[in-house]
Amino acid sequence: MTVSFRLGRYLVALMGEWSFPLVIGIAIGIGLSTWQLTEEAELLEVAFTRSLESVVESCTASTDPPPTGSPPASGTAPPVAGDGGETG
Repeated sequence: MTVSFRLGRYLVALMGEWSFPLVIGIAIGIGLSTWQLTEEAELLEVAFTRSLESVVESCTASTDPPPTGSPPASGTAPPVAGDGGETG
């Protein structure tokens, strides 16, 4: 009976001795994890914004005139679709 009583007192003392550092460590770990996740979320937002801006810039129409002029229209050939002479 005395052996189990000593073991119980030892376990209670051990739990009391380690419970406060354990709770403090868990709280610090949760805080650091939350801080790290917010930092990563900001970095992902910046990367997404940059990539979306580059896509938008690549899709914009050029304001420079074409390098060559369009060919002259021939009055003797039949009309070609897309030349602007369609009526229907």
